[in-house]
Amino acid sequence: MVQPDNPSQGQPTPEQTQSPAGCLLRLYWMIFGYLVAVLCGVSIINHHGDFSFVDVIYWAALGGVLLARWVDISRYHGTRTDGQPATMRDWRVQAILTVVGGLIGWVLIHWVRLSGWW
Repeated sequence: MVQPDNPSQGQPTPEQTQSPAGCLLRLYWMIFGYLVAVLCGVSIINHHGDFSFVDVIYWAALGGVLLARWVDISRYHGTRTDGQPATMRDWRVQAILTVVGGLIGWVLIHWVRLSGWW
């Protein structure tokens, strides 16, 4: 029995195909960027001096998260967790939460280090 040609059967639609670069960007802004910031936080707590290059890496990792998400949305048509296309409003909300959360985390990290709790 011959089946009629159905272009959607077995062929990914443009929405389903993703470039490797877009996938790597998503991995960075979802996981690795925040993981680098957490590892920097642990290193800062264990460091017994003043501010260091690890502080710069902490903020660069968080800035990289925002840059990666911006490129993901603007160039690779990134999506939200519900599968809908992400907008620049989504990016602004994430940027605000990341900067505020990063600042609170950074202050707490240095407070713990300077107070000698760790």
